[in-house]
Amino acid sequence: MNDNEALRAPGHCLEPAEIEAFVEGRADQLAAHVEACPACSHVAASYREFLEADVRADEKADIEWIESRLRKPAPKRSWFAWLGPSPMPRWAFSLAAILLIVAGSLQLRRMAGPGLRTPETGASVVRSSQVHLQSPSGDVETAPDFFQWDPVDKAAAYEFQITEVDGTPLWTGRTNQTKLNSAPDIQRFMLPRKALLWRVKALSASGGVIAESASERFKVLPSASR
Repeated sequence: MNDNEALRAPGHCLEPAEIEAFVEGRADQLAAHVEACPACSHVAASYREFLEADVRADEKADIEWIESRLRKPAPKRSWFAWLGPSPMPRWAFSLAAILLIVAGSLQLRRMAGPGLRTPETGASVVRSSQVHLQSPSGDVETAPDFFQWDPVDKAAAYEFQITEVDGTPLWTGRTNQTKLNSAPDIQRFMLPRKALLWRVKALSASGGVIAESASERFKVLPSASR
C-alpha cells in the first residue's frame, strides 16, 4: 500500500481487511483516513468495541464449546473474508458483519437461558403429575351428590374448590379422601342452567402442592330435581 492509498479522501472507504488491520494495530498509516471519514471511523469503533467486549462468566463455557466445534486446521481467515464483490458500499458490508456477530451473541444468550441451565436444588416441589378428575363433568341430569377424582401418589390431602366460570371462588375445602360429598354449602350453588367449575390440588404432608387438576366444567340441566 502506498502513501496515496493510505491517505485517500473521505468517501473512498477502506476495505474491510484494511479496517481490521488498522484496529489490530497493523496499519497505523491509515489513521488519518479513519479519523477524517465518518463511515470508516464508525466501523472501526464498532469492530474495536466488539473485540474488547467482556464475556459473561455464564457464557464462557458455551462460547468455548462453539469455538471448539468451529475450529478447523485451515489457515486463519479474516472475519471479513466471506464478503464478496457487491455494488453496495464497502462500509455497509462491514456494518452488516458486525450486526451478524451481535445477533449471534444475542442468540447465544437466549440459548443459555433457563431452558439449558442445570436446575437448582432446593426445597421447591416439582409438579410431575396432574390430578385426574372423574365426575361430575359436562351436562348432568341431576345435581351431583359428590365430586370424585383419581388418587395421587404421596398425597396427604386434597384441596377442593368450586368456582364461577370466570374463576371467582365459591367454596373451598380440604379432605384426605378422593371423594367429597356435596354439602349444603356446595349444593346451593348448583342451580339449573348455571355452569360451574371445580378443581383439585394434591398436597404433601407439609402442605405443598405436588399435583393439580385442570378446571372441570359442569352444568345441571333444567329438568334436574333433588
